[in-house]
Amino acid sequence: MMLQDIKTHINSLPKLENHNNGDYCFGMVLEEPPKSHWMFSVPLNKLYIRMNKTFNIDVKFRIKMPFQPLNLRAFLCFVKDVSGPVLRCQNHLSTDTIKDNISMRESLLRCENPNTTYCGNAEGKSITERYSVLVPLNMSRSSHQGGGFIRQTLAFSFACQNSCFGRKETCLVFCLENMNGDILGQQVLYLKICTCPKRDRNQDERHIESNKRKLLSGASEDEDADEERGRKTRRRTLPRDVKEENESNDSSDVQPFPTDWNVSRTVDGNYRLVLKCSKKDQLLESIEGMIEKTSAAVLRSPQNSKLRQHANHLINLKKCAFKLS
Repeated sequence: MMLQDIKTHINSLPKLENHNNGDYCFGMVLEEPPKSHWMFSVPLNKLYIRMNKTFNIDVKFRIKMPFQPLNLRAFLCFVKDVSGPVLRCQNHLSTDTIKDNISMRESLLRCENPNTTYCGNAEGKSITERYSVLVPLNMSRSSHQGGGFIRQTLAFSFACQNSCFGRKETCLVFCLENMNGDILGQQVLYLKICTCPKRDRNQDERHIESNKRKLLSGASEDEDADEERGRKTRRRTLPRDVKEENESNDSSDVQPFPTDWNVSRTVDGNYRLVLKCSKKDQLLESIEGMIEKTSAAVLRSPQNSKLRQHANHLINLKKCAFKLS
């Protein structure tokens, strides 16, 4: 991929999406220590941390030719208003002990790495104009993975809390960029700066699990009606000499494949996936992954009865798989 093909630039408004447009295999690695003043939620991809407490996160990317110097830019963003600036409150700003560095004093996000540059202003909307920190990356720090990967640890902290700006949902955006301002990769980490990270993380995870159970239980109520309508539709559209989808196929006609996946199209226009697993645990994990993705889709579209029905079928499928010997 040529750099001129990369459309994302620091002069544009932020987009809350993960990407690797520059093909640098860019990623952020967050490892929670056993005892810490911050917590990370895996299902929510969310960091919970106290104000003025430091957390370490590793930036990882692959070296590409032609060689060019790269920076890591990090900035805060409101989840539901990407153009809105995330500013410090006057209460914490007035008590800040930093007096000689105005840019750092006004920035809610702090970075402890050497040669960090504080960018932006209070009115900025685009990536380059809003408050952010820019860290030059050391291209000589090779990763233990090898393969031309670079891995460098960055240290960040926050000078205000979410309660300072109306408890709006926030996220921390990391951009890998070159000297021309092209964004070669981006990673988004959802964030809550609070007084009790463990409590808030547990509450949020319980809340999302509760919503999943409610939505999936609602799917079972609609399942019978939807399935009956589906049977009537199939009876109207399927020829008599065509087998129903749930009938067994002749296994002797199936040739072995080098991969575990096999996809095909059914006669009624649907899609069928066949998954071969050598171990029962692998099968259960594969089904669980589909359940998680579908549950997230149900949460985004709670009125979609087909999604709820699909999620309920996956749960029943997992129960059947669990009973296998």
